[in-house]
Amino acid sequence: MAGEALTQRQVKGILLAGFIILGFLLLLYVLKPIYPALTISLVVFYLLYPIEARLEALVKHRWLAMLLTVIFVLLPGFIFFFYVIYRVAVEMLSLLSTPEAREALAVAGINAQGYIAVLQHELESLAKLSVEDIPRLLTSVKGYEAMLQAVFGGVLGFFKTLGGAFFQFFLGALIALYLVAKAEGIKSFASSIADSRVVAYFSYLDALLRQIVYSIFLTALFTGLLSYGVYYAFALPFAGLLSALTGVLTLIPIVGGWLVYAPMTGYLYFAHGATKAAFFFITCVAVLSVLPDVVIRPVVASFSGRVPVVPLLVGFIAGTASLGAKGILLGPIIIFAALGFIRIFVKGED
Repeated sequence: MAGEALTQRQVKGILLAGFIILGFLLLLYVLKPIYPALTISLVVFYLLYPIEARLEALVKHRWLAMLLTVIFVLLPGFIFFFYVIYRVAVEMLSLLSTPEAREALAVAGINAQGYIAVLQHELESLAKLSVEDIPRLLTSVKGYEAMLQAVFGGVLGFFKTLGGAFFQFFLGALIALYLVAKAEGIKSFASSIADSRVVAYFSYLDALLRQIVYSIFLTALFTGLLSYGVYYAFALPFAGLLSALTGVLTLIPIVGGWLVYAPMTGYLYFAHGATKAAFFFITCVAVLSVLPDVVIRPVVASFSGRVPVVPLLVGFIAGTASLGAKGILLGPIIIFAALGFIRIFVKGED
């Protein structure tokens, strides 16, 4: 009878967990357009909530604590992040102003002037346009259609991407603030759930997310320190500034470090030749991209012992490969949602 009762309990647990996972997957599908905002909100929440809770214990008022958190933590953080992006753009423009870069761009400038001369000739011919020339004009315009579409499409695409990024950041910050404000209510609701396995399941995911978020920032710190050694070894100018930029941009998984060392590879190519540039690029890929994302981040996230390093590594790599930067959280969540289901609802572990 005991074995039969245990089997029935397991079946009920599996059905309940199945409904939870199904609802979770449906929710992920509905929220797909705002995946970046949700990722940002989770990161910001797990960073802000401990600070807000400590401030609330001091000032004894939740909304005052939230206001102080926004003014002295959230806003300076976002301003600093966008300032770093601005500094990257400034450094890239400074790179283009070097004599080696100007010499390389001169070749492209001559080609660009050639295209401009052809377009000016076509425009001047409009003054002598006759009815017989209309088919030739249409053919000529047709020849430049792809180029015009590429230019205007690129400009519109840039502003669309920029606007979308600001929207996702703003929405993510709002969701994070809402979660901070409702954190105690969410905890009370979770503790009121009758089934202890459901409570254990969500507690498991909560601990996982906290570890992942902290691992992202610790990885950025380690990567910044490693990058300083690489930049100093290759005698790059402003090695300290570049390493700080690399550390901050490593918060963007997979692509973060590229935003700094890719332009520096171009600088070394123009200044010291292809051999040194290629060696620098290979070193940066290995030390500043592969090592942080494949080794440091999973190991740091698994320090508590509750999270196995191999599934975490699979979640990081598969998530970022399939979903981009937002997959740094969603990938491990999906992997460990399944593992937690098996551990808690099937095996009956706590």
